[in-house]
Amino acid sequence: MKRRPKATILCIDDHWSGLLGRKMLLENSGYEVLQATSAEDGLRLFLSHTIDAVLVDYQMPGTDGALVAAQMKRLKAHVPIMLLSAYGPLPKRKLQSVDKFVSKSQPPSILLSSLHSLLARRDKPFFYRWLDQWKIRNQAEKL
Repeated sequence: MKRRPKATILCIDDHWSGLLGRKMLLENSGYEVLQATSAEDGLRLFLSHTIDAVLVDYQMPGTDGALVAAQMKRLKAHVPIMLLSAYGPLPKRKLQSVDKFVSKSQPPSILLSSLHSLLARRDKPFFYRWLDQWKIRNQAEKL
């Protein structure tokens, strides 16, 4: 049986301790992790490596994760992006360019299951990914 290569996850967070904790959690779960402590470094890595998913912190000096996500989606729309924040809920306009929002206060299992579902969705043909996103957005609007 052919072994599937590890997914590469880009983590961007200006707090080193949180970044290191997520890196250890993801590597222990079988992912390859690239880390950046600024939006600029994160964008550089995003453009210079094959990235399967991005985890970006919302609150960073000089910018926020929602703006970083919007830039990344314009460059590589197919890469799923998860926004992490200690604040929440965030306004809908801040979540337009992200595929998933996860509060930092949630247990690590939530982050891992959310990441797994983003990566699983990525393997579907475009139409089914679009349909899934449409369903999610319609359900959110009804709440």
